[in-house]
Amino acid sequence: MISGHVFPEALVPVLRERLADKLFEVSDDLLSELLMTVFFAGLETHEGVYGPLRVVFLGRSEADLVLPEGAPASTAPVYALKVLRFETARPFTIPELVKLGVASTDERLYTAACAHDGKLALIGLAREGPSADSDTFIKVIATRPGSVSVRCGRSWHVDYERGSILSGAEDVVLAPGPVREALEASARGAGMEDDSLAGYLDAVRALVTRLAAHGRGGILVISHEDHPVVAKTGAYRMARDSSITSMLRLAHRVGRKDDATSYGFLLRSAFLTEVERMVEEFGALTAIDGATVLTRALALAAFGVVLPVRSRAVAVAGVARLIDLEVRGTRHRASALYAADHPGSVVFVASEDGQVTCMLREADGERVAVWHLG
Repeated sequence: MISGHVFPEALVPVLRERLADKLFEVSDDLLSELLMTVFFAGLETHEGVYGPLRVVFLGRSEADLVLPEGAPASTAPVYALKVLRFETARPFTIPELVKLGVASTDERLYTAACAHDGKLALIGLAREGPSADSDTFIKVIATRPGSVSVRCGRSWHVDYERGSILSGAEDVVLAPGPVREALEASARGAGMEDDSLAGYLDAVRALVTRLAAHGRGGILVISHEDHPVVAKTGAYRMARDSSITSMLRLAHRVGRKDDATSYGFLLRSAFLTEVERMVEEFGALTAIDGATVLTRALALAAFGVVLPVRSRAVAVAGVARLIDLEVRGTRHRASALYAADHPGSVVFVASEDGQVTCMLREADGERVAVWHLG
């Protein structure tokens, strides 16, 4: 984390370093205006209510439909990004962003901005499609006051939170490390091939995003087991059904480049759309008191599960000291205990302010490691 408190415009050199190939036609002043306007708009309310702001910056692009690489032109349903343009561009101002932010409750819907004659303008709305990983545009997101995140496609590049720039390593799902390794091991145990693990990690990250976004707090357990025993104690136990992993495997099979037919891409779009639906539903269930437990195949095993609680010291990842869980809330103590008793399972716990903590005890570890996400 960069030391000291700074305004979001300090993100500009960080983005230059991480996204150099995507920002070469954009001036620093324009980037600064983009970041600062979204940030200050995120502090405003519309009719007394804060709304999430999502802006996609199209640069000078005039494309209304972005397709994944190799997709036939006739397979519009598999688009990466679709732009619905205004007849007349609107000014890129705080009031305009706040007003349009009311429509951004859907995580796939963005306000589209572009550069005209060295100035920013709002040119329409943009919808992120099932193949968003092929989208190379910059997205600036403010889901709560005081924060700004920047991503490209489905990769998060930098987060700004309460005056500080996070290094990016806080994304424990995607960054190399113990959490990613544990999730990849669970994915392989569920039958995922190595060249399709990215979709599994992306789904987990989307679930964690929804866990943080609803503002009620909660617990999400990604079990390393196919039949988590803890699910049997839940009031809402689920009958066996399809899993996110099964949909991802089907999408991967029909979406291979050696089968780049319109029919194959349409099938892939259908499976990925089903993945999105499942992520939305599972994410919404994390708002219910208790833990939402998923199998290693990302199938819903149970929700509203009451995890047992007792005190236990937990080692903080990368810091040689212990945390006294007596000063933590019940959710954190219960999550730490579950992680301690189930090595290899990854537990995400969110506070009501949206802050997320990740807990994992590695198979050969003695203590539970803790990561605080941005």
